[in-house]
Amino acid sequence: MYLYLFRALLGSLLFACLLAAPLPAQSLFQPGGFGARPASDGGAPFFSRAAAPIRASAPVPLIEQRALALADTGGLAARRRNFLAPFSGQGYSPPNARAVREEAAWLAANPPRDFSRETDLMCIAVSIYHEARNQPRDGQAAVASVILTRAADPMRWGMTPCSVVVPVQFSYLTPKRGFAPIRDLHSWSLAVEIAAEVLMAGPDPRLKGADHYHATYVDPVWNKHMDLVERIADHLFWRSRPEAS
Repeated sequence: MYLYLFRALLGSLLFACLLAAPLPAQSLFQPGGFGARPASDGGAPFFSRAAAPIRASAPVPLIEQRALALADTGGLAARRRNFLAPFSGQGYSPPNARAVREEAAWLAANPPRDFSRETDLMCIAVSIYHEARNQPRDGQAAVASVILTRAADPMRWGMTPCSVVVPVQFSYLTPKRGFAPIRDLHSWSLAVEIAAEVLMAGPDPRLKGADHYHATYVDPVWNKHMDLVERIADHLFWRSRPEAS
């Protein structure tokens, strides 16, 4: 009987010691920890113990980028290949730089009232002014790049920047292709300068062929069938998928 009481007392003491000892802390992403991520096929966890801690104040991305594959041998990619290829003798053929600079100097001092004397530079500059003059410089240049990228696909939009800039595609234009007066001369001068730079350089390769854009405060139905390329300030830039015609 005394042996039984001794064993019971010893067991109680051991149990009390275990309760008093603190348990080791475990990260949510630590292997075996509470809420641990599943292991990959190779057996290693997705997050290692050496990974940097996640800060609660870290900004959450507005959007998750989609795949940007554009490797089809026909259709959209094939039509653009010769226009956008970076090799010598192929791809984008810029206009004469001197002529562009001379026109830009005149155009900056003489804002157009309509497209009656349209040129590639004018059409791009007017579009930058009305669509993106409140955006940073790279955002304005991205709008110009979209126009040139569309001109690289004449079967879909048109062969020149001016044939691309039409009312159904640009909301600042009236049904008769008119536009509001250009009153902010500083913004207009900058729009002409950026338009000339992009016209001489060609579409920005960093935009990966983006041919659409819209403001961040709208969500048009057509972007569901496109690949998101970039966000620049208040605009999201999208690219048609290879199957687009």
